Amino acid sequence: METKYGTTYNSYFIDGEKKAIIETSKEKFKDVYFDKINQVTDITKIDYIILNHTEPDHSGCLKYLLEESPDAVVYASRAALNYLTEIVGKPFKSVAVKDGDTLSLGNKTLRFINAPNLHWPDTIYTYLEEDKILFTCDSFGAHYCHAEMFDDKVGEYDEAFKYYFDVILKPFSKFMEKAIEKIEPLDIETICTGHGPILRSTWKEKVRKSMNYAQTYLADSKCEDNNILITYVSAYGYTRQMAELIAKGISEITSFNVTLADIEHIALGELEEMIVKSKSILVGSPTINQNTLLPVYKMFALVNPIRDKGKKAAAFGSYGWSGEAVKMIENHLKALKLDVVTEGLAIKFMPDNGKSEQIIEFGRNFAKKLLIEEQ
Repeated sequence: METKYGTTYNSYFIDGEKKAIIETSKEKFKDVYFDKINQVTDITKIDYIILNHTEPDHSGCLKYLLEESPDAVVYASRAALNYLTEIVGKPFKSVAVKDGDTLSLGNKTLRFINAPNLHWPDTIYTYLEEDKILFTCDSFGAHYCHAEMFDDKVGEYDEAFKYYFDVILKPFSKFMEKAIEKIEPLDIETICTGHGPILRSTWKEKVRKSMNYAQTYLADSKCEDNNILITYVSAYGYTRQMAELIAKGISEITSFNVTLADIEHIALGELEEMIVKSKSILVGSPTINQNTLLPVYKMFALVNPIRDKGKKAAAFGSYGWSGEAVKMIENHLKALKLDVVTEGLAIKFMPDNGKSEQIIEFGRNFAKKLLIEEQ
């Protein structure tokens, strides 16, 4: 993603009777980060380090921080600790937290809240009860760097906020809904994000917008069971002809909505919307230089295994000499967790009259597979 407004890597120090740091920073900023810590406390006297998740821009300095403060205990989810073992590369003191667990700093209390898949599976939020501060990792953040730390001094940054949600959090909208519902009962005065301004004046607005973004995406991305998308790229027109014949075969068996998309001449955003709303996807490409064509690979980047897992799929294409593209497409579809319901169809050169019936039958059989699945 682009960061045209820059970004921040937010780490927080809690000056309780016991000293705690929430999140660290990206490894490349270690020296600057440690200077900042030493301005507010003795870096060798940290008691606890809380990692809300293990993405390296949050955990990159952890191993160095543990070298400075080897007695510090790391608190994180069980999944996060499994990852951190690989990141740190040596044993360290740790506690795996569950939803609702608390940590006393003497005069302050941290409560841990499971918030999985926002946007990593190991994510938690941390709530500082006495100060009514919620630390939300990547939720409600933005890649937006400003000389001021607080939202009411930064001014409007809606474009950066929306872009951040769209690129990072949107695929996990159902988890965003659940997380927001979980924090609604909390008495919150401030939200401390992992990136961008700290929210002390507009946190309710940012949470409301995030919920609206999530709900809108979920409503718009609801796929229709009777939508079949046939995508193709065609060098000489042969694969396009195959796509049209497959559509004919499908239409003979069902009344499903069949959409043909020449993915070489369609905007990626429009193509992604088609993918989202389709229950079944067929992908066609000729074989050129023992490979499929670039638009197909671009399309694969739009398929989200979390969102699109289990959608019915198949591959097809024409070829002249070797025909590898169809098998490559099949393998990619399976790797993306789509359900390839029939062996791909490769036709040598032109799909003329002698081959047309075979291609139409391929479409019929694909439709029959879908009907069987519905029963």
